[in-house]
Amino acid sequence: MLHKMDELLMTAKWKWDCFMDRLLHEEKGAADIVAIMVVIVILLAVAALFRTQLISLVEAVFNKATTWVNTN
Repeated sequence: MLHKMDELLMTAKWKWDCFMDRLLHEEKGAADIVAIMVVIVILLAVAALFRTQLISLVEAVFNKATTWVNTN
């Protein structure tokens, strides 16, 4: 009986050690977050560079939509 309990305890400790090792050394999540942040910064920079063109485009689309709604 004690042999089985020792075996279970050693297995649990091994699983815990493996879990902590993966938790502390896995960097995939951090790299994904950094990549997402870089994409967001690039999108904001492009939007800032083409701000006036984007505003004109949105206004034109809404004007056409308003005209279409009013005629139908």
